[in-house]
Amino acid sequence: MLTECKFLFDNQLIAELENIIKNAKNKLLLVSPFIDLDKRIQDALRDKISKHDFEIKVLFGKNEDNLYKSIKKDSLNFLKQFPNIEIRYNERLHAKFYLNDFNYIMTSINLYDYSLAKNIETGVLFNYASTGLIGKVFDGADSLISQGVGKVKHDVLGLEQDSVDPIEKFYSIFNNSDLKYETKPTTESKGILGGKKLIGFNVIVDNLKDESIENTIKTSQSKFHNNVNQNIIETEEQQEINHAKLQSASQLSKTFGVTQSDITNLMQKNGLIDGDKITSIGVSKGLVMKNYMGKNYIAYPDNLPEFNAFKS
Repeated sequence: MLTECKFLFDNQLIAELENIIKNAKNKLLLVSPFIDLDKRIQDALRDKISKHDFEIKVLFGKNEDNLYKSIKKDSLNFLKQFPNIEIRYNERLHAKFYLNDFNYIMTSINLYDYSLAKNIETGVLFNYASTGLIGKVFDGADSLISQGVGKVKHDVLGLEQDSVDPIEKFYSIFNNSDLKYETKPTTESKGILGGKKLIGFNVIVDNLKDESIENTIKTSQSKFHNNVNQNIIETEEQQEINHAKLQSASQLSKTFGVTQSDITNLMQKNGLIDGDKITSIGVSKGLVMKNYMGKNYIAYPDNLPEFNAFKS
């Protein structure tokens, strides 16, 4: 039986929670009704931002009328920098659960600055895999899964057939909660040595839009009688429809041998953009707002007919 547990209190609990985050290799699940990331937690997470193969899942809850009562805006903006993240919401959430590749904590403590500093908290740390076995157990394509969940729980985790596996349970709760935000990384090959490096990420779902994006959408709706497609943030489906390579003004300037200002001036002149915003014409021609390391920028299909002006 691989599962081992240890009771935690106060500072010991806080230290182990930080370790769960610091020691995460490829996966991290954070389940907390209230989220306010203090400096220690942000520091523990920060070095994961540049890892394209690091997957983070966050579930929060409680305040449907005002989500920012449950998750602080600066914490949300910090989390939205991650290139491979899902943030979900469940109004019934009260449990707190934190899991990495090999350990998890079931606890009373929210991932909230006040809870960490002011409350008497307790929890239980479980070590359920001392090696990388968990990656084999819970990856859907692995052969262990094909043996059946019950067999895996009994043979690998040492659980009885009719017992509830907390890992499966919390992943089920997460997957059945309301998806608010999701990103997927974009990578490129490192060359002959193999491997990949992160070059940016696409925002697949954003129902937690920041104020600047909301203002862009509202302005476009007002100008064009509510006919503007609100899906300015790039989706995988839009990429397939565009049948073109999306590039920034900086990348296009190198392609056509012009300055970045030449690109933006041309787009402005033809009504595709208005400053740093995409117009309805631009949306119809496939312009999208992309995000790199937390910063939004406009990406253009490289086959726009307007670019013929640079080819003559």
